[in-house]
This record gives sequence, structure tokens and C-alpha cells, in this order.
Amino acid sequence: MYAQPPRLKHLAVLIATAIAGSAIAQQVPDGGKPDDVTVTITGSRLVNRGFLAPTPVTVVDATELKVSGTQNLENLLNDTPQFTANQLNSPTANTVQAGQPSGTSTLNLRNLGPTRNLVLVNGRRFAITGPDFTTDINTIPTALVKRIETVTGGSSAVYGSDAISGVVNFILRDNFEGVELTTQGNWDQPTHTPTRSVDLTVGGNFDNGKGNAVISINYQDRAGQTRGDLGGYSLPSLGDGCVTAASWSATRPGTPLAVPSGQTCLAAGGKPGLVYSGSSNVPNGRIGNLPVVGSSSSNPALDAAMRAAGLGSMTTLGAIFDTTGKVVRPYTTDDAYDLGPLSYITTPQQRWMANAFAHYDFNEHATGYTEVHFSSNDANVQIGPSSAGGNFLVNTNNPYLSPQMQEVLRQLDLKESGTTRVTTGSQTLSTTPGDGLAVLNLNRRLSDLGTRTAATNHQTFRVALGVRGQLNDLSEKYLTDLRYDLYYTNSRTTETQFQGGSISLSRFQNAILSQNGAAPVFNPFGQNLSAAAASAIGISSNSTIRAEQQGLAANLTGKLLELPAGPVDFSTGAEHRHAYSKYTPDAYLASGDVSGWNAARPTEGESTVKEIFGEVRVPVLADQPFAKNWSVSGAFRRSDYDVESVGKVWTSSLGTEWTPIDSLTFRAQRQKSIRAPNVGELFGGQGTNGPTATDPCSARQPIGQQTAAVRAVCVATGVPANLVFDPSVQPSQFLTQIVGGNPNLKAETSHTTTFGAVFAPKFVPGLQLSLDYYRITLDDAISTLGGGGIQSVLNLCYNTIQNANSVYCKAVNRDPVTGQIAAPNYVMTTNANIGGIKTSGYDLAGHYGLRSAWGLMGADSRWDLSTNWTYVKELTFTPIQDLAAITNQCVASFGQTCGQPVPHWKGTARLTWNTGKMMLSARARFIGKVTVDTYVLPATSGGTPPALESLTNPKIGAYTYLDLTAGYDFTKKISLTAGVRNVLDKDPPVVGSSQLPANNTIAATYDPLGRNLFVSLNVKL
Repeated sequence: MYAQPPRLKHLAVLIATAIAGSAIAQQVPDGGKPDDVTVTITGSRLVNRGFLAPTPVTVVDATELKVSGTQNLENLLNDTPQFTANQLNSPTANTVQAGQPSGTSTLNLRNLGPTRNLVLVNGRRFAITGPDFTTDINTIPTALVKRIETVTGGSSAVYGSDAISGVVNFILRDNFEGVELTTQGNWDQPTHTPTRSVDLTVGGNFDNGKGNAVISINYQDRAGQTRGDLGGYSLPSLGDGCVTAASWSATRPGTPLAVPSGQTCLAAGGKPGLVYSGSSNVPNGRIGNLPVVGSSSSNPALDAAMRAAGLGSMTTLGAIFDTTGKVVRPYTTDDAYDLGPLSYITTPQQRWMANAFAHYDFNEHATGYTEVHFSSNDANVQIGPSSAGGNFLVNTNNPYLSPQMQEVLRQLDLKESGTTRVTTGSQTLSTTPGDGLAVLNLNRRLSDLGTRTAATNHQTFRVALGVRGQLNDLSEKYLTDLRYDLYYTNSRTTETQFQGGSISLSRFQNAILSQNGAAPVFNPFGQNLSAAAASAIGISSNSTIRAEQQGLAANLTGKLLELPAGPVDFSTGAEHRHAYSKYTPDAYLASGDVSGWNAARPTEGESTVKEIFGEVRVPVLADQPFAKNWSVSGAFRRSDYDVESVGKVWTSSLGTEWTPIDSLTFRAQRQKSIRAPNVGELFGGQGTNGPTATDPCSARQPIGQQTAAVRAVCVATGVPANLVFDPSVQPSQFLTQIVGGNPNLKAETSHTTTFGAVFAPKFVPGLQLSLDYYRITLDDAISTLGGGGIQSVLNLCYNTIQNANSVYCKAVNRDPVTGQIAAPNYVMTTNANIGGIKTSGYDLAGHYGLRSAWGLMGADSRWDLSTNWTYVKELTFTPIQDLAAITNQCVASFGQTCGQPVPHWKGTARLTWNTGKMMLSARARFIGKVTVDTYVLPATSGGTPPALESLTNPKIGAYTYLDLTAGYDFTKKISLTAGVRNVLDKDPPVVGSSQLPANNTIAATYDPLGRNLFVSLNVKL
């Protein structure tokens, strides 16, 4: 029997521990000693004598990019457990946020949001994309990445504002000789939709090696696929409902079961399950405000007219027309329109990018360098056709209606009292009883107008110019080994967006009214959109974004003095930054006179900050018993903003490293960080968007929460008493909110504590393990009213505070007839320093590398095992710090309030085998189990949660994905790499109304396209 070599035994042990372990942050190169290595690791500007630092740093190198088939960097980082998927800025977003960049990809570190981490390239700030000051990861060249260093904790004392959750530093190859060509193709198995990329890098030395210049060009073309292309789990669009027990399915719609009044689904013999859930804005047109025959809101004459029109059995859901518009009948949920088939599940992208780097050593004291970047990125969004939904005025003698429906309108007109005003877009009209005009809640999906499309082009230009070098020592003992770095950066991003398929609401209103006695231009009943009507109501809209950032920084590092335990290292410097952004919508978007895309008002603003900073590390003990090394470090930064509400702020950090024995080091750090409000938060014009949310006054409110107290608040805030908890109050899963800026915002403040240990035992060469604890507390968090947008405002108003006079209830605007959340104010959720966030957990890391004599084709083998895990202990959002007892404890949950899934455990483990010219690698990605927040939030806050069995698919079990990669070096200059992501072809979890934001699932977190294949060819000349 073959005896395992000792190192393979160690490998077997480590594979077992990798299931619960985590990937190491820093590694010492083969053959090197920690004390021999002097580099700068992200998180400090000090030269590190060894790779250990008081702040944990996670490193992803270029090899991982290669074996994972990475074409877009955000995909790789989202697999890393310290990151959470970003719902609104990712390839699966397929959305346009009012006043914000579209088609971008941003990072969400520690689930604190993309604005709370700082993105650097080669240690310097990169380009900003718009008013939110975030960086589009699409603009960073994958082919040039040498490694990615992530500091998972506040670092404002070292880098300034925004580093609340940490810093992501992309280290690029800027010293290259030769020619390298890489081409790659990716295909998903269900639709065979390709993503193709080509990278060409050319570089070389000049003037006898004093200088080097590199230029790299990238082209990428990602084709998009719709949910109609994908099919399977993604269609039809699903929501929560009650189905017959026999038809229940975890992934497919069941047969709806009508629940008698006063009973629950379970009591009626049904089971909460998935049902078809389309939009009630339908192509043939639906009228939603018709009184039910015999109800208190009707009268005998209107009842008679309704019966004559065939609507005697109509419910509160209203009436629907046939395609001719002449026949009308009661509307049912089966009539709902499915927007899913036409919507992208992955958005198309076409990108050109060029990067150039050069440096020249003038002498030992001065090296000049430059970085130049240009990228042009086209991204497209496509969703179902526009609709007009809301109250409109219609002539009672409208010639396109049957005589019976004309009589219904005449009776509605006579039933009016006083003057009724109807606002449609930028126009307000009025009607009085008997004036020949009736108010109809008309909901018409304009499928005959075509799909909605938004085409966005981003162009980013950035240049960095600097000089660095070594200065003469000022004395033999003090201020030695001095090095300086002085640089200037200037970046500019412009976005132009063309939105098609929209309509003007005011034009729609005017087109359905008679003008000077003539028949209306547009017949909105049935499918009767003529070319003239399409021209009368259809519009396209346009917007532009401009964002600029300039920075001037100077930094000096060196040894302050020598102590018995070693040198005192220091860093000091100053920085000046200016940021400006402007969002310019056209007249339709700015006025709100648009249906199809979210409206927003113009935004323009700027901010300037002047900073001084310093950092020091003091060795206390060295080469002593139980103190091979002990040092303390500290940093400060004083920032002076020209934004009056922010002013002067201080940030600081204090840390320590202790190495009792050669193989074990402990580290700890305490930091205070800030994030100054960005231009969008300060000066953003008010705009609208429509996320998925649950109106507590509708039938979508869980049965257990349909209480008398909630009913009373619903009535007090404008819902007719007979419609409370009725489906008609919220016929669609989307609700509209109004967001906007606040110039009086102050800076957010956070405190971060980290401590941990790194273990590299000499008795197992090549093994490194680390364990770190982190805790981040954020105060004065800038957020929309309620701390979580529209859902939080609604929950606070109706389920928590339950006072109609509270600021949260007053933020809700309803139609007094239908009770629906309605124009023009919808739900006001503008910005405020209102919330707080706490998160804590553990990062576990491990790496083991070894060689064995056995291999293929007569070669030996190199084995590498790395694993990276995070355990999130707490993730608590306090929507309103003045109401500290009200918290959203979101760990291990997902949903409309908590957002993307944040399980307790998330991790990866990779085993790579190199033998001869061949490489084989396997990676496991693990996402822990989560539960829907409608259950978790009441359960963790002392409330009474709904029974799990009363909810539809409330749990998502743990997911493990397996990825395989193989590579072969044909020669030293030609190599081929191929791999399969999600080898087992696992579908994502199917959820109902808690899907984020659509697609029947949570596409940003779970693989939405099943098995994915890639092939990459690399040629070096």
C-alpha cells in the first residue's frame, strides 16, 4: 500500500479543516523571511518590516483571477466572503436609479453599502462615477491586476473619507516588458449567451533600464439575455399567495385558493405558496376605482349602470376591457401582465479601455511616473412596456366606449362632490359634478408602444502625475531612510443616457380628452393605439452626468529614530481634494411628466477638503522571551471641509502587534473613521423610484399583522375603511418613493475594533492561518427617512409607532378614493443623519502550499490550498437613533427591509494542483442559510413573528457551488485555461414577493444562469 508523504498527510488534515476555516490574508514569498521583506500593505503608509500589520488585509492575486475566469472584477470580489452582492449596481441589476449612474458595478464591503468603502488603484483614489462618489469597478483593467488588497475595517486616518467599512486597493502591473495577448470567452449553458474579451499589453524598458512604459488595451462585449431567453425558474413572475395543498410547489405557481373572509390560508385547507404575480396595469386597460355594486360608495343609479355594463359581479379589483375596448368585464388576477419575459436578467455591456503607465529614474532621488486611463463603457437596460396608471379625466360621452360604459361614466360624473383636481405629470386639471368629465383610475399597459430601453455610455478619463524618491538622511540617528511621494490626479467621468419607450403623462391625459368637440386622438380602451396616438403620447428622455475629482498629495516616510528594539517608522503628509458632480435630466424627467423611467430633478454641487495626516510605529520590545516583537502604532488625520455642516473633523487609529514566538503574532487596532456626505446626498434633486415593497394597509400585509391597530392607522392616513387589507390598495408589488438631498447633512462617524492572530508554524512549512475579530459601529448614518427607504417608513408608521401624526405617517400620500399610495408625493424618503449600524464577526483564513515528488508526465507536483471564511455575528440597523429600541437585526436574513442575504457563514475554499505543464483547480463557494426578514425582524426585536408555515418560501437553505478549472502550458509563451462555474448547474432559490429586485430570485447573490463555461488563451511574445 502506498504510504503518504508527511506533507500530504498535512494536506489531508488541512482539507478537513478548510470546511470551517478561512483564507489567509498575507503570505511570505517562498524562500523569504518575514524580516527580510519591506513592502507597503494597504491600511498603512508605513513600510512594513514583514507582511504582518495591525489591520487585517485580505489579498486576492492575479492567479485567482486567471483560474476563476474573471472578466469583471466585481464578480470575483462578490465571491469573497467579506463582500455582499450589490443589488442596484451589478450586471443583474437591470435598473435605472433616478439621478445616479446606470450600468455601473460597485462594491459592498461588510454590507455597509457601496458609498462606505474606498476604492484605490496603486494606493491612490480612482475616478468617481457621479453624485454618489463611488467608483465603477468596470473601469479597472482585469488584465493588469497584480493583486487586490482589502482592508476590512475603517481606515480614514490613513486614506481619508469613505473608508468606513474598509479599503479595496487594486495593485496594477506598471513595470512590464514584452507583448501579451489574452482572449477569453464565457458562455452560460441555458442560453449560450457569450461574453468575449481581448486584452493586449505591450511594455518595455528604455534608456538602459532607467525607464519603463506599458500600454494595455481591453475590449469586452457581454451579450445580454432576457428572462424569456432563460425561461425555467425565472418565468412566470411569481408572488406570494394561497394555493391548494395538492398544487403546492417550491418553484412553480400553484392553483390559487380563495380564502373565505375571517379565515387564514391554512384554516381554509390551503397552503401559502407561489402564485402568478403580474402587473395590474394591463394592455387592454383596467379601471380601478369603480364602486362595487351595492357598496356604500355607490348609489342606485350607478348600480343600475354597472349591471347594464356587465359589471354587477365586479370586485374591488375593478374592470378590464377586451381588445376592441367595447366589451368590459370584471378584472381577475389571472389578467395581470407579466413584465418578466422582456426584462434582462443580465444586461448587455460593451467596453473599450486603455491604460498607460510610465516611470523614469532621473537619479536616486527622483523617479517620475504617470498613469493614464481612458474607458468607454456602453450598458443597456430593458424592461417591459411603459404604462399609465392613476387618475385621469375622461369625457363621459367618449365615442370609443359602449353606450353602457358611457352611462357608467355619466353616473360617476354626477356622483362627484365639489371640485376634484387631478394631477398628471406636469399638468393639473379639475372637474365638477355634471361637467361631462369623470375621474377614472385608468391603468393601461402600452405594450403596443414597445419595450422600455435605456442606453447608457460612460466615458472615464484619469491621469496621475507624480515624482517619488529617496532623500538624504538628516543625521546618522534621526530622520533616516527618508522617502517621498508627490502626486497630482485628475479624473473625469461623463455619462449620457437615452431612455426610450416612455410616455408623457400630461400628453396622455390630453390625448384621451376631446379637443374642440373632436374625437380624442387616443383610444386607451383595448388595443387601439394608432400611429397618431403613439406620436402624441410617446416620448424619449435624456440625461447626463458629469463627475470630476482632483487631488494633490504629498507624503514623507522614513525612520524617525532608532530604539533598542528597532527603528521608529513614521509617515506624514498633506492632501487637497476637490470633487464636483452634476446631473442634468431633460424637461420630462425633471418635471416628473414621464411614465416609464424614474423622474429626478437636477443635481449639482461640489466639495473641497484640505487634510494633514501622520502615522508612526514604535517598537517596544524585540528578541526577548515571549516578545520576539512588540510594537505600537498610531495615526491621525485632520480634515477641513468647505461644506459648512461638516467643517473640521478628526480621525485616528491606535494599534499594536505582538509576536511572542516566531510562528505566532497577535494584532489589534482601534480606529475612528468618517464619511463626508457626497454631492448626491447633499444637493440631490428630488426624484422617484419604485422598489418592491409591501403596503401594510393592503392584502399583502401578513395575516398575523392585519390587526385593529393597523386598520385604525390605515383609515386615519386616507384608506377608505371598506378597503383596508384589500388587494386593490396595492395591485402591484412596486411602490413609488420620492428621494432627494439635504444640504445640512453632517459626516457619518464610525469606530472600528479589530483583533486577531496569525499562525505560521515552522513545523509545517508553507502553512499559515489567521483569525480576526471585527466590530464596526456607525453613528449619524446618512439614509433615507426611516433608515431603509419606503418599506421602513411604512413599517414604522403602521406596524411600530402606529400614530397617524408621526413624521413617518405624514410621509405617506394616498389617493382618498382607492387608498393607494399615489402621486404626486407618494412616500417621501429624503436624506437625513438618522440611523446607526453595528456589525461584528470573525474572518478566518488559511493557506497551505507544498511540493510532492509524485506528478504527471514525470514532473513533481505543487499543491496549494487556500480558504477564506467570514462569520457575521451581528448586523443591526437602527433606522432612527432617537428610537434606539427599534432595530432591524438583519444577520442571517434577506428581504425588502434587510436587502441581500447576509448569512452567518460565507466562504470559499480552493485546491490547486500544478504538475508539469498542467494545472487543475477546484473551488467551493459556500453561502449559509437565511430566513426572510418579515419573520426575522419581529422575532429578534421582541415582537410576535408570523408563523413560518404561514409564509411562502421563508427560508433559503445553504448553497454550495463547485467550480472546476484546468490549464495547460503548451510552451513558456502559450497557455490555455478553461473552466466551469457552477459545475452542478444549481438553480438559484425561488422566492415570491421577497425577490430582490425581480427575476423570482436574488440574482445578485446566487448564480442566476446555472452552469457557466469559460476558455482563455494567453500568448506572450
